Amino acid sequence: MNQTDARLKAYITDILKKNKKLNEREVKAAIRRGLKLGSKPIGAGVIREVRRSLGIDRPRAITYARNLLAKYPTLEAKKVIEEVGERFGISLAAPDVSHLRPGKKKVSGRHRSAVARKKKVAAAKVKPQPMRKSQRSSGAVTATHKATGTPEEVARFFRSLVQ
Repeated sequence: MNQTDARLKAYITDILKKNKKLNEREVKAAIRRGLKLGSKPIGAGVIREVRRSLGIDRPRAITYARNLLAKYPTLEAKKVIEEVGERFGISLAAPDVSHLRPGKKKVSGRHRSAVARKKKVAAAKVKPQPMRKSQRSSGAVTATHKATGTPEEVARFFRSLVQ
């Protein structure tokens, strides 16, 4: 490693220690201004290497957030996002945080509604509804009954009325 590379790494380290939230483009612009490099190309690999050595890369931030949520599962997403941003300079969004939460397996809405429908059909019971008497005064009484359920359950209900 020659002297310019060491100087560049030292300058990048200094910049990132001051403000971890700078992205690669902003770091390159600050290097050009500070070291007066003009339009010379600056590799992003050097910046990424320095970030990794400082411990402010995205995989570490995600691991930290996952461990934080494992320790405190009811922690608000906003607080997790702020903590990770402050410590690593990485911005996470709310969906990222919810995917990192420990717990039951996530199930799609379509699958969940299909399972609920199957359960409702299996649990159907015959519910007797009030009978209506006709207003005819001919002596014969007629009644209507609406039943819900499977035909076997309805038949069992009517047989129980006869006994």
